[in-house]
Formats: sequence, C-alpha cells, structure tokens
Amino acid sequence: MERWSTTPPILRSGDDEYQLDFRVVTHGGSFLVDVAQDRPHSPSWLATAVEETGHGYRAVAMKEFGEGFRLRNAKDLLRYGFYRVSLGDRIRILGALDEMGSLTVAECLSAVGEGRPMATLASLILQGFLEVDLDAALIGPETTVRRIRD
Repeated sequence: MERWSTTPPILRSGDDEYQLDFRVVTHGGSFLVDVAQDRPHSPSWLATAVEETGHGYRAVAMKEFGEGFRLRNAKDLLRYGFYRVSLGDRIRILGALDEMGSLTVAECLSAVGEGRPMATLASLILQGFLEVDLDAALIGPETTVRRIRD
C-alpha cells in the first residue's frame, strides 16, 4: 500500500448516498473500502457507483483483521482525522525527515512546536505525508516514521 485516506468520496444514486470508510492507493491502482463488524451491507447500486469513479471496491469485515496490530493502530490514528496541522509544524517535521531519512515517533513529537504533538503526527500520517508500519506492533515511541514522496 502506498497511502490511504479516511475521506473517500461520498457516492450517490438519485437521492441515496453512501459513505465508504477508506480510499487506498497502491502500486496497482486505487480502491474504496467499506468496513463493518461482519460483512458490510451496502446498497445494490454501490458497485456501479464505485466503478464509475475509477476505483475498485472492497468490503471488509473487522474480524478479517484478526488479532493483528493494523486495526488497532488505524483506530488510534483515526481519532485525529480532523486535526489541522500548522504549516510550521508540517515544515519542521518534513524538513527533519528530509535531513535524517527517518525518525522515531518520539523524535517527531519533540519537533512539534505549535500544535498538539500526537495529533500533529497522526494527522500527517493520515494525510499521506508520513508513513509508519501499522502491522509490526502498536505505534510507540520507537516506531520508525518515514516521509512519503509522490
């Protein structure tokens, strides 16, 4: 996976609309993800609407994530989905990563000067500026942070 976003497009059919959970961009294309406790119960028109956007579609049951760390890390990050990062903090963190190549979460947090450190870092991850490994372990102070370049 190259990047993902928590703001996929709202799909419409007539007066009906449906909000999916994620947009994921990979080397092979992009797809929209619908997540539910079991299997999502999406409207019958959804597959056609997704296809018209040029994306693929994936319905995912939370139980498919098993006992791994990905879902727990994603939930932790998502609570900061609407946080707005200051320009100064974004430039400070991206500049440090340009210079160093990678930093730990703890090092990134100490670089935040204007906003809330964890909210700033999580928001930059969700916006596709930074990446962390969501599968290896729960995000912690020693987790490696890298810059994403398009």
